[in-house]
Amino acid sequence: MPKNFYEDDALLDLARKVVEEAEADAEKNPTSDEILIVVVEPNKKPYKKLMKNDLDDMKEIVGGWIEIVNLGRSNTGAMIAITLNEEGKLIGLPVNRHIVGFDILVGTFFITAYNLQGDNISLTDREADHFINRFKTLDVYL
Repeated sequence: MPKNFYEDDALLDLARKVVEEAEADAEKNPTSDEILIVVVEPNKKPYKKLMKNDLDDMKEIVGGWIEIVNLGRSNTGAMIAITLNEEGKLIGLPVNRHIVGFDILVGTFFITAYNLQGDNISLTDREADHFINRFKTLDVYL
């Protein structure tokens, strides 16, 4: 069945719009070689850390392959996420935090931000302080 050219143009226009939004967001929320994150370890107070913006460093912090859990958006429109070990429960990592109404997170994880192009970006000091305060107890209400 031949494709309708109008539908193809509409899809191309939509794709252009998404790319333009991601590029504009990346200008507002640029990536860097080093990013500020909040590390949350089991039974410890969360803390700020400057981390090399590199997959190997992310895997080292969580102790394996990473999984991203979206938390929402920052004031600048960047996405905020938890990065954790995707096999944590399967391999028996220790309980870390209970996100009330959502899940129990295991193993060490970190909180970061990323832009709409998928690049990790730094948390601001204010955002980092907010998440340190939010995650200082074992039961976390988001």
